[in-house]
Amino acid sequence: MPYHRQDALDAIERIIGLRRAERHADRSSDRDDIADAREFLERIVGPTVRPAEAARLLGLSRPSLHRWIEEQEVPTVLTPSGRREIPLGDLVSLLEEVGDARGEGAKRPLGRAIRDRHERSEQTIDLDRLLPRQRNRGHRVAELNSLAYHRLVAERLDESMLDQARRRLARWQKVGRIHPQWASEWDRVLAQPLPRVAKAIGADTPRARELRQTSPFAGVLTEQERRRLLQAIEERAGS
Repeated sequence: MPYHRQDALDAIERIIGLRRAERHADRSSDRDDIADAREFLERIVGPTVRPAEAARLLGLSRPSLHRWIEEQEVPTVLTPSGRREIPLGDLVSLLEEVGDARGEGAKRPLGRAIRDRHERSEQTIDLDRLLPRQRNRGHRVAELNSLAYHRLVAERLDESMLDQARRRLARWQKVGRIHPQWASEWDRVLAQPLPRVAKAIGADTPRARELRQTSPFAGVLTEQERRRLLQAIEERAGS
């Protein structure tokens, strides 16, 4: 039965609540049950959200959101239909942060959330820590960006993030989105204890570089962190 777009907007609001519950669930079985419900709603909504609907959820006018998009503070992707839309995962994360800012009394909650993101990216992205200069010579910018990204993910890795990566990999395997060879390799990596997973995804080896090309850890960093990381790597490469 077809659903109305309002149903999708309601679903997004429920996804936010489920994500919070998932992070705070103590038992793995509870996290799995919550994740099943969250993923069901995400399939209803689809992978992207139109800017007009995102603006409504964020409490903005369409022109205001368009300005944030033009400034690359809110990411968009080109859909198969040729429209620019906002990835659902990015929007949900932003809505969570906007909700927190609104709860703290911010007059411009989206501006506050984005400002906080920039501050966090400046504080957490230390390229000399992630990529020591005496190493990684001869790497391409894309390889260094992927390595630094995953080392930052490794620093933040927790059981909830690991569960999400495992579930994403299982979905990819189900729809044939990942080659069986790499799916098997990721299965082996993600089955290890958390410290060993963190070490594996941040390794600077030829095999690890190949493996990261099919990484299930997408979407962990914010748009601001991704941009700051790439900017720092390009600045180093040009120096």
